[in-house]
Amino acid sequence: MSDNNTERLLANRLLGSTQPLCTFKHVKTVLIVDDDLGFAFWLGQALDRAGYETWPARSVTAAKSLLAEVRLAVDLLVITASLPRATVLAGYLARTNPDLKIIAVYENLTAGFKPFPKASAVHQKPQIIDTAAKLEWVQLVIGVLRSDKEHSLS
Repeated sequence: MSDNNTERLLANRLLGSTQPLCTFKHVKTVLIVDDDLGFAFWLGQALDRAGYETWPARSVTAAKSLLAEVRLAVDLLVITASLPRATVLAGYLARTNPDLKIIAVYENLTAGFKPFPKASAVHQKPQIIDTAAKLEWVQLVIGVLRSDKEHSLS
């Protein structure tokens, strides 16, 4: 530590300053649960580059194991709605974090779908993986995490 930093630290301690020497911004954690790991890793990479911490899992069982092993505090759950026990996992995470946001992912939104309980947004998997799809997903995640209001169907 340089002399200036040492002096500042000592002055803060002696004078009882309540201002921190540095602050840390909470990085939002996104759990992506999808049986298509290609999609999960593609989305995870896009969100990592946007400043989020992402964790992929290929099933609800794998997600539960990951949660237990790493002890994740999840801010956003992106989950394929058709996965077995998807609503059970979402309900569990919502009980542990009342501020949890959920994006329910569907293969096709035009063919009718069963609504996903407590979803902040629903979105269709991209048909084509390209820059436009990546931007669309990143913007959706940013909007969901910034908003307390529910999003309409995308």
